[in-house]
Amino acid sequence: MTAPTRGARTAPQPKGGGPDWDWAAPPPSPDQDRAAERARAQTPAPAADLSRARRLASLVPVIGMTAASGYGFHRIFELDDLLPVLLVAVLAPVALSTVLSGLPFARTARPTRPTALWPSVLLTCAGWLVTVSATLFRRIGGGLPTPPALHAVWTALLDAPHTVLSTILPAPGDADLLVLPHAVLWSAAFASTELALRTRTALLPAVPPVLALGFPLFLGVDGTGSDTPVPAALAALAAVLLLIRSGARPPVRGLALGLPAAAVLALVAGLLGPHLPGMGAPYNPREAVTPLIVHPQSTSPLDQVAAWLRDGDEKVFTVRARSAQNYRLAVLDTYDGTTWSSSGRLARTGGRVPARKRTDPGRTKRLTQRFTVQRLPGIWLPAADRPASVTAPAHTDLSVDPDSAVLSTGRDIPSGLSYTVTSELPLYDADQLPYAATADDPKLLALPRTDVAGQRIPAVDSFAKVAAKATAGSTYPYQQATRLADWLRRNYAFDPAALPGHTYRGLEFFLTDSRRGTSEQFAAAFAVMARTLGLPSRVVVGFRPGARVSADTWQITGKDALAWPEVEFRGIGWVPFYPTPGEASKNRPSVAPAGEPKERKALDNKISKEPRPATPSKTEDHGATAAVTKGADGLPLWSCALAAALALVTAYLSYAAWAPRRRRARRRNHPDPARRVLGAWQQIVERLTEIGLPPTGAHTAEEVAAFGADRLGDAVGSHLPALAALVNEVGYGGRAPDAASADAAWTHCDRVEEAVLRAVPRRERLRRTLRPGALLHR
Repeated sequence: MTAPTRGARTAPQPKGGGPDWDWAAPPPSPDQDRAAERARAQTPAPAADLSRARRLASLVPVIGMTAASGYGFHRIFELDDLLPVLLVAVLAPVALSTVLSGLPFARTARPTRPTALWPSVLLTCAGWLVTVSATLFRRIGGGLPTPPALHAVWTALLDAPHTVLSTILPAPGDADLLVLPHAVLWSAAFASTELALRTRTALLPAVPPVLALGFPLFLGVDGTGSDTPVPAALAALAAVLLLIRSGARPPVRGLALGLPAAAVLALVAGLLGPHLPGMGAPYNPREAVTPLIVHPQSTSPLDQVAAWLRDGDEKVFTVRARSAQNYRLAVLDTYDGTTWSSSGRLARTGGRVPARKRTDPGRTKRLTQRFTVQRLPGIWLPAADRPASVTAPAHTDLSVDPDSAVLSTGRDIPSGLSYTVTSELPLYDADQLPYAATADDPKLLALPRTDVAGQRIPAVDSFAKVAAKATAGSTYPYQQATRLADWLRRNYAFDPAALPGHTYRGLEFFLTDSRRGTSEQFAAAFAVMARTLGLPSRVVVGFRPGARVSADTWQITGKDALAWPEVEFRGIGWVPFYPTPGEASKNRPSVAPAGEPKERKALDNKISKEPRPATPSKTEDHGATAAVTKGADGLPLWSCALAAALALVTAYLSYAAWAPRRRRARRRNHPDPARRVLGAWQQIVERLTEIGLPPTGAHTAEEVAAFGADRLGDAVGSHLPALAALVNEVGYGGRAPDAASADAAWTHCDRVEEAVLRAVPRRERLRRTLRPGALLHR
């Protein structure tokens, strides 16, 4: 037995186990050592080796992700109210869980086992109750978690989602509502911290903040602002978390190229995404929630008009604004034959007033008003139509009727209350308004026509006859309303000392006997007669601009109280009319409209004095022209062009994918076996052109087979020569093949196509498939 040579000698295995070492192999070079060291540095550390330092360092992106999720609530609450909640609910549970885990106090840097989880859960829950009782609900328990305070916390937490969904955003910064983001963020921060400290998975700690983001996304659909930055921040922080916990070291060059590309793609997607076809308004859960409706319980302001006028010098409020306007107080749209009342539903709001729905009065003018209440009975706050936002002192319980946009405090208004309102004043289109059709709303035409005994009320017929006489010769609804208001001003007198009331009997007495009244009778009579004409109407109570006391300040007193009717027009909204004449002079009574803005006087005077043609002018087509410039569904033209381009690209790609399959199926399934054989050969020739066969018909079958065998080698074997012989016999020898021969030809074709697909890179196949020249021959 011969001794083994030195080259065959093998070193003994190390004690810990390891690879075999060949003693004859040369030692590694310095370059190989450095390459191996770089490979080990770029290899992620095993999960089992996640050090204490990495666990603690991963808390930084955890805090950032939880704070980003909390920022998502900015569409629900004002940032001033939200930031203190973020500060406490994000940092406190992270600090508490970190201390309870014991990792910061470990004596070694190696991975250590954290303490048990259940004490951390119990102490964190207790810490949340103590914290929320000492901050949000400190007024109930004096800052301590007393039973009343804990009961208030639990009740508010259960009611908060429903209350937020039934509140016009932004929601008030009340403790009953802020307890929801406080609890959500505290829970997410606690869960994410525990996962970061107790698990080895790289991205698992990012799950709680992502789930927490679902709350503001769901509850804040109708809020202002955008949630786009929040997911971007979560993605970036999740990448940081992955790098910290995995220990990976991405190349600098890759980051330098990849990060800007990802940012550009995200920016393009954020800008174009909302305008793509099908990307409409998201689902709004508020539409499926029954709101906490508060029906106004207060004396009707229409009944207060006579009292204000009797004490005309009493100061009601002051207003600072750039221009003088009428100020609405309440809107009354329901009449029972005795009283005009409001069907409005007051919803809580943090200051925002919803915009008009399905109406477009044209241009608007923004006006900011600063009100200071002196003596204003009731729950209603005056504001110019239409309010967009209101700012009031803290702890003022603001409510708004989303339909009419009237403002309320829900309780008697204290003297000295100051608040600011920003309104969007409608500037009606003089070319569109005269020909507008009325809105289709039967509720705004309703009048009680029978009494309790079922007998017809004759007053309604009297109102209808008077209205028809006043508007005789009118063609359009706006012309009817204008002439009705002008008829009341010319035939009746304003008397601030007239008896109050707007019942059927009171209005009949006003129209037939006294012929004198306050704006209460003028507005109520107009609204009732308008409904007999088919004009949807309502009554508004408010004030005229008052007397100017400085460059931008007006004093409103009791004599400025005014009621006026409004008529709703399709696509425009509510348009006010002014049937009450101004104060009479010593020589003769005035028929000038009381409270009518200057913008409407010229148009209304023209309608009152001149007959109108039976057909509208060409200016009536302005709306249709505007619709064409916007495109379908009001989308801008550039988005329609983008949609059309995307549709063309999609159609081109679909045809490029469908055409070769259709052509191949037509060849393979032809009923004539001879045509099937020739189709298989034609399919192979087209495939071989992808690997270099010149696209010409001068090649013989043998030349094509030789080219394929040379390029594809053993991959095609005898398939090409056999098929070439069959093609020569069918195409030139007059052979009539049977179905079995045709099937054999396509079997050869399948094998050749598979070989070609393996030989041609996928990118090259895609380029050839999409080139226009290839599509023209399909």
